[in-house]
Amino acid sequence: MKQYLYSLFPGHQPDRTTVSLLFTCLFVGIAGSFTVPTMSLFMTQEVGVKPALLGVFFALVAIAGVAVSQTLAWWSDQGKDRKSIILVCNTMGAIGFLVFAFSRDFTVLLISALIFLSTSSASLPQVFALAREVLDKRQQAADKFSAVLRAQIALAWVLGPPLAFFLAEGVGFQWLFIVAALLYVCLLAVVLFTLPSSERERAQQDAVAAPALWRDKDLLALSVAFLAMYAANNMYLISMPLYIATELQLDSALAGFMMGTAALIEIPVMLLSGSYAVRFGKRRLTAAAVVAGVIFYAGVAINESVLGFLCLQLFNGIFIGVTSALGISYFQDLQPAKMGQVTTLYSNSIKTGGILGGVVAGAVAQWFGFNAVFIACAILSVIAFFVVLQVRNA
Repeated sequence: MKQYLYSLFPGHQPDRTTVSLLFTCLFVGIAGSFTVPTMSLFMTQEVGVKPALLGVFFALVAIAGVAVSQTLAWWSDQGKDRKSIILVCNTMGAIGFLVFAFSRDFTVLLISALIFLSTSSASLPQVFALAREVLDKRQQAADKFSAVLRAQIALAWVLGPPLAFFLAEGVGFQWLFIVAALLYVCLLAVVLFTLPSSERERAQQDAVAAPALWRDKDLLALSVAFLAMYAANNMYLISMPLYIATELQLDSALAGFMMGTAALIEIPVMLLSGSYAVRFGKRRLTAAAVVAGVIFYAGVAINESVLGFLCLQLFNGIFIGVTSALGISYFQDLQPAKMGQVTTLYSNSIKTGGILGGVVAGAVAQWFGFNAVFIACAILSVIAFFVVLQVRNA
């Protein structure tokens, strides 16, 4: 077991930098995973926000996050030290969650989310960009370790939501957000004392010489593919609990078991995908994972049994596990000179897909029913499959 775990690290040996990167991804993931699931509950119960205004809140915060993170990514590729940007993002996260801990004014919370929380969302793409730069400098393969880093996010989503609801119900939302802020304070110390600064002069020259992102047809195609994939994923996440409870008349707790099962499957899939990417190539593995997604959504649309839903999570775990583990390095391989921008483009493609998925899921469910939502998910995945085939291999 020890030999296998060591094989996941670059050079087959953990060191201060790689362990710090793992710690950073895990705790940023936990901070997000136990505040995102509870945010709507907090806004409705503690702040008294109406459903329509709640939708506006989430849409504005998501759009701000995309804009701020892409702007910071461009800035980072122009020569700004990534470590400094990560420190700023973690500081903003700590401030933002402290505001949420002590304020119940909607306007104050909205402004705080647009300024502080949207900036904190840029932290994770910069961590992945820094990790890739460190490995490239050492001339070490990045695919396997990138998958390990991404697995920390999946692990965080296994641990975070139960902890979130335990804190919210046990000690209240104030302490939930205080704990989130403390996580960011701890990360500030870790980043400050353990992560290296990046050498930016050569990187800045390469970034200037590289073509603009919007001119790279492979990068644009891959962005469209991931937008479609994660629009489908968000449509499923939004619709499944309601579909199970209202149309199938099954226990609503089944949705939680399904999501937990998928998350557990994703972790080993992520770890294995880094190794198999070297053997088969990222395009082939990504396309195969999207096929698994098509099977999953089509299966959900026609299945009505508890056992069937749980068994289908194998395909869901493969779909999300492979695409999330290889997606970052696939984007980075297409334009390594603009590491910050392409890593953030990957993240923002997923966020944008989530926004569109929420809008489409609501419209389709209202007009055609929840079953039609899963058919739409399958169609989006088919589109993503053919778009991925147009992207050059990496």
